[in-house]
Amino acid sequence: MKYLKNSLGMTLIEVLVAIALFSIAAIPLLGVFHESVITTADSKIRTKEATIAQSIAEDIKAGNTNVSNWNIPSDYYLLEDPNQSKVNIGNGVTEYKISIGKLQSNTQPFVLYAVAPSAEITGYTPPNIYSDNGNYDDEINRLKDIVTLVIVVVWAALFASFIVLPKLGFKGVVTVINSIIDSWNKNIRTLKDIATNAAKSVNLKIPWWLKWW
Repeated sequence: MKYLKNSLGMTLIEVLVAIALFSIAAIPLLGVFHESVITTADSKIRTKEATIAQSIAEDIKAGNTNVSNWNIPSDYYLLEDPNQSKVNIGNGVTEYKISIGKLQSNTQPFVLYAVAPSAEITGYTPPNIYSDNGNYDDEINRLKDIVTLVIVVVWAALFASFIVLPKLGFKGVVTVINSIIDSWNKNIRTLKDIATNAAKSVNLKIPWWLKWW
């Protein structure tokens, strides 16, 4: 019995076609993943804000009315003085508005209305919302960078394989890769800027089908 065996492997054209097909399928998925990352991070922030607000409401009900004794993490803040927004319901009962936000977050502060015995809230200090504590939204930024890096790598693979390699050979590919690395190290995070710098480094134009912006 004879067995057919293909010892030639994959040709360069087959590899390039495979890369192109993968890229076409991957880009929409990366966009969905990017939005999912932001949504998940915002959801975590909202859940944390709700937990803090509920804890404050319980403190007020228990008679702990000094803001400095409330458990508010350093990267979250009490937006307004509860004394300024409270509403006297009557019979010694007051409705307090508790607004909790996160420093440098794009989400709107979480608002909770709590009904508790009437009391004067003390120790409130207006927050410095734009304070740079170096510890906010780090997770979101890291995940955004990962998604951007994957997109850049896919773009670079297509540009190098279909445009640079046939015209300039492997030397041109190395030049493009070095340009992309240099742009990334300079904290350039938009595909358009990175791609433009890469194309200029080898004096080639970016074809319409690689302009993903």
